[in-house]
Amino acid sequence: MNAFTCKSELRTHQGNVRTHNEDSLAARDEDGLWVVADGMGGHHAGDYASQKITSTLKNANLRAYLVDVVEQVEDSLFRLNNELIGYGQEKFNGNKVGSTVACLVIRYGVAVAIWAGDSRIYLLRNNKLYRMSHDHSKVQEMMDVGHLTKEQAEQSRFKNMLTRAVGVHDELFVDINAFTVKPKDRFLICTDGLYNEVNEARIQQLIHQSKIQKSSDRLLSEALSGEARDNVSFILVEVQ
Repeated sequence: MNAFTCKSELRTHQGNVRTHNEDSLAARDEDGLWVVADGMGGHHAGDYASQKITSTLKNANLRAYLVDVVEQVEDSLFRLNNELIGYGQEKFNGNKVGSTVACLVIRYGVAVAIWAGDSRIYLLRNNKLYRMSHDHSKVQEMMDVGHLTKEQAEQSRFKNMLTRAVGVHDELFVDINAFTVKPKDRFLICTDGLYNEVNEARIQQLIHQSKIQKSSDRLLSEALSGEARDNVSFILVEVQ
């Protein structure tokens, strides 16, 4: 089904402060699909939303061609957006039950990143780290127009305000980025709980130095060595 063989490692942790993990992960190495979701909406609401996304995509009967899989993922997310809005209205007095989502699909030498929210997709190629997604957040919008520097964004009161997520707005818009895949590429799909604890320069160092199992262990350990106020979750994928 794929021109390349891919292998992944998954890590998720509640962090050092929170008592509940609202993140959820799904990996289908043989089918070339990986999903990270970061739930929001409080205890039992956020984890319901994130798990609903990952379980739906994990159990989907995926079609053979890349364009069809991308369409399937999009359609699933649009449907889930409506379901989560209805679930929030029914079970949580109209409060939002939502989640970010970051999906990576690889078929026949082409990768497609699909996302909504501030969970990210990175590509490590030739020991250089590239961000393949663009945050859907208030601070990112302000940075894009020059109203905030990267340093100011870290301290902004809008830091956790998302502009897109599944289950939050009546209409969901996802972004898509397609690019070629090369042997030995590594992809990191992660929640903000990781990259807020470990900066990109350090992420680059940690994920290229050894086999992905060891790299994943070291990356999680580094994230948890700090404050880790949020859940920390990621999938590391290697193209073999």
